[in-house]
Amino acid sequence: MSETAVLVVKILAACSCTVMILSPSILISRIVKQKDVGAASVIPLVTLFANCHVWALYGYLTKDWVPIFWIYFPGEAVAIVFLALYWKFTTERRDVTRVLLVTVALLALVSIYAGIGSLGYTNQSQKQVDAIIGVFADISAMCMYASPMEKLLQVLKYKSAAFLNSHMVIAGLTNNCLWCAYGTLTGNWFIIAPSIIFVSLNTFTLILCVVFNAKTHPLPADFHIQRRMSDVPSAPAAEASSKMSAVSYKADSTFPSPAFEALHSPLTSIHVTKGLS
Repeated sequence: MSETAVLVVKILAACSCTVMILSPSILISRIVKQKDVGAASVIPLVTLFANCHVWALYGYLTKDWVPIFWIYFPGEAVAIVFLALYWKFTTERRDVTRVLLVTVALLALVSIYAGIGSLGYTNQSQKQVDAIIGVFADISAMCMYASPMEKLLQVLKYKSAAFLNSHMVIAGLTNNCLWCAYGTLTGNWFIIAPSIIFVSLNTFTLILCVVFNAKTHPLPADFHIQRRMSDVPSAPAAEASSKMSAVSYKADSTFPSPAFEALHSPLTSIHVTKGLS
């Protein structure tokens, strides 16, 4: 019965994880159609790539082929395709390239450690190496799920859940519940610990979706105007700045500059004295 339960949870976890990995495809298709990334950030895609790489590495080291390795390894390839399309249509390629280089460098260090640790060059057992890679996997997962945290702040600020996608919140909650169940059945705390955190976060987000339902708590009509005004200096400050500029201009045209003032030559007074004598 236990083996059957593990198999069922494995299949369900694999399906839900696949849906989560493919979730940015809607955004990427819109980017390709519009040929512009708009306001979309590259951070969620980068964290998806890092998360898939480290978990695929962990699945390979622990021989956990399904649902970890054979889900996250193809997911890493999918994330690379997403990043390539984002890089193609972004206008900030230099910044995106910098972020990608830093991420690849960090992942290379983790991969090198896993390789030399498994070969015994670090004087550690395989379980110790697996444990450290498991910690890195948990960190990468936390980064991936924490990347859209700004939306929660906007929900609390405007008292509206219009910023949240309730369907993705439910999918994320289901996915993390299944991973928590899989970790419990297999006794793997590297899966249980982050899953508990993510279930709590998804539950809190779902409560916000219910309390600040977009239908009953819509955004104010002048929401877009408020956001634009927040990026523009206030009118009194701008007026004061213009007045200071005007005063400065008048001062420059009336008074001599304190940095340079013409001085009379001392030889002039000598010549005048001689002429009087």
